[in-house]
Amino acid sequence: MNIAIIPLLTALLPIVGINIAYIVAASLDHVPTCFVYLEGCTTISSTGRAPPESLWFRATIIPTAVLTIICWRLIGGWLQCLEKKSYKGSAIIQTLGILSGLFLIFYTVALGFIGPEYVVQRRIGVTLFFGFTFLAQLLLAQRLWNFSNKHPDKYPKKIAGLKIVLCWFLLIAGLISIPVSNYIGTDEPQNIVEWIFSVLLYSYFLAVFWAWQVTGFKARLTTGF
Repeated sequence: MNIAIIPLLTALLPIVGINIAYIVAASLDHVPTCFVYLEGCTTISSTGRAPPESLWFRATIIPTAVLTIICWRLIGGWLQCLEKKSYKGSAIIQTLGILSGLFLIFYTVALGFIGPEYVVQRRIGVTLFFGFTFLAQLLLAQRLWNFSNKHPDKYPKKIAGLKIVLCWFLLIAGLISIPVSNYIGTDEPQNIVEWIFSVLLYSYFLAVFWAWQVTGFKARLTTGF
């Protein structure tokens, strides 16, 4: 098995999944119809609250969370192989990534339920998912940028630079969301930021896929995984 398929699936499954869920929800008039990336007429969560689109939403997002956990576990091993350093050096990045996957599950299971406790669960889950994922991606990008400066023959700077650029876009989107959510009276701008941020967040794994292809990273799953 080509292990690089894991970050590829981790990137494409949620991006395709949430867009299909939105199309289904809009076609059934469960959510407003618009181009969400420019008009922000609804949230991502809204596309996963009512059946049948909620079934599709969970069927893609929960496997995405599992793939996210596996991917970050493999990223830890990849860093160890790439840098020839101890496992401890990649433990923080790996742990943050795994926690992000767990909180994505925590968020997803609360969708469709009514009550203040479920609202809190969704808010905690999605906030920590976004936060832990961004931190893990930022630390990974910075570490690989430093490595590419020292060993450009082992890790191309163009891939390291792409990850840095994605992290900058994510940071800008995150900073924009603060005044948007606090000082603008309508939800549409915040929804636009949410949709764009989510796509950028998982597009990062396309860069991981590219990096694994270039570096020839291989792994095998064992009972000790």
